[in-house]
Amino acid sequence: MKKYLFLLLSLVIFSCTTEDDFITNQEEATIDQVSAKSTNAVSLIKTYNSYSFYRGFNTWRREFTVRVANIGFEKNVSIYHEKVDGSWEEIPLTYSLSVDDQAEIWTGKYEYTGYTADKIYDDEFVVKYEVNGTTYWDNNNNENYVVGEKEVGYLFTQPDLNISVDSASLYPHYTGGNSFNLIVDVRNIDPSKEVEVAYTTDGWQTIQYLPLNFTARYYSGYQYVLVSPNQFGIERWTGSTIVDSSIDTIEYAVVYRVNGQEYWDNNYNNNYTVHKTN
Repeated sequence: MKKYLFLLLSLVIFSCTTEDDFITNQEEATIDQVSAKSTNAVSLIKTYNSYSFYRGFNTWRREFTVRVANIGFEKNVSIYHEKVDGSWEEIPLTYSLSVDDQAEIWTGKYEYTGYTADKIYDDEFVVKYEVNGTTYWDNNNNENYVVGEKEVGYLFTQPDLNISVDSASLYPHYTGGNSFNLIVDVRNIDPSKEVEVAYTTDGWQTIQYLPLNFTARYYSGYQYVLVSPNQFGIERWTGSTIVDSSIDTIEYAVVYRVNGQEYWDNNYNNNYTVHKTN
């Protein structure tokens, strides 16, 4: 049955740059002045931005998911992010998983809080990839990536990325059994759509389907209400179901049906797994 869970997203052709031909001193270089080359070395897949404020206490968080070509064992992947003082700082990413023999997924984030109105990072950033003595950039076709402080939610930067799992949980329910909960984000291609999760509790011997529901409003931190779809055209869909109390692991993938097409997120053919927490 796994054949139905293959991700139906095609690969994109990435636009990025190499540092060596253009930059002699990285710290003095302006990122948006780097000329672009067409290569498949590095690309931002998506980014998530969150902000909340309560009685003077601020929380900023931004997450990054990047795909790189596996062209060398030793590599460094980072986000090169603008700060409010005009300088730029590297935010290191860490290896997450291999897509195939040719590509890897790297992820990372920054998060900081405090009783202050002053933030550390500004809105612009690019992706930096160092491998085999060469530095590659994804600078969004010389435009840099720009996400405002209060532009909260996901930005999908791959044209063919239309559905993405945000989070899942499995825990005991007070009425008995275990509660399986899922949060998914989808690109708003058309108002008429279906989103559901295909899941198994027995190693794909049987498959069950849970329809997800459109969520018009949701919270990002304390009292910060978001409207779905967000400013990037991304909607939030959620759902939950009760499974038997003996179930402590669920494997799943999600599907988005719109305009006669199906789009899957199955964690790059690995499927997702959620374990029970108490």
